[in-house]
Amino acid sequence: MWYLKTRIFFLSLLVLVFCHDLFGQDTLKTESNKLDFLDQIDQRNWRVKIPIWVPGFRGTFAYGGISQLPEGGDYNVIDRLEGEIGVTFYLIGDVRFKPKKWLFAVNGFHTTLASNLKFENIDKIEFPAAIDGTILRGLVGYQVFEKINTETHFKAQIHPYAGFRYIDLHIYSEKSNIVDLEPDWFEPLVGVDILVSHRRWFFNGILDVGGFSINNHWSGFASLEANYRFSKLFALGAGWSYLEFNYDQDLEFKYLNLNIGLSGPVLSVEFNF
Repeated sequence: MWYLKTRIFFLSLLVLVFCHDLFGQDTLKTESNKLDFLDQIDQRNWRVKIPIWVPGFRGTFAYGGISQLPEGGDYNVIDRLEGEIGVTFYLIGDVRFKPKKWLFAVNGFHTTLASNLKFENIDKIEFPAAIDGTILRGLVGYQVFEKINTETHFKAQIHPYAGFRYIDLHIYSEKSNIVDLEPDWFEPLVGVDILVSHRRWFFNGILDVGGFSINNHWSGFASLEANYRFSKLFALGAGWSYLEFNYDQDLEFKYLNLNIGLSGPVLSVEFNF
């Protein structure tokens, strides 16, 4: 019985190979027809993306006589926030509009960046604290490079852009009124958006810097993502994003210095209209 099943299996493989050779041209033609929708995507100017980003959190914090408790008993090191602290809530959206060579985009999120921080004030009183954040970005770009090969469905585009980043934070003690800070600021930014696509796959790289040390504010963002198009409407993506920003300001008659870094994987759902 086993011998008979083995023969049937190999005979089936031979039939599949024979059919592939016999109808190879028709198969290629069918694949080409399945990719015709890629040309229609270029006619759709709107893209709505819903990414899910769960980054690790690290940074430094100093405000008057309040500081983060140091780790590992090394009390010569103060004002230090280190380690991976999970994001407890995250909501983000990304909307793009590309008429001809122009690029307009708005994206952002609101989240509890860290909810299990341990602080100490000047009186050596320890207390838990949390940081909520809203970060928005708007930009305008223009295409300066494009390379297209319609036969292989290859396309590469480069869009330098300029815009702004808005950061709104709420730093507060959860069970007391020891600290309750709400710093917020706008900062200019410049960057570049690079898109490379081949058949159903497309890769998007983004890099920008902001603040430019105006009032000691600066920020940087980098992202790399790979996406697979299932249809002219729908695509799924995965990648990695990194955001870091610094804030120095006299706030409520005390000096606040804050540096936050967020880095982690991204999963996204994308729709083209």
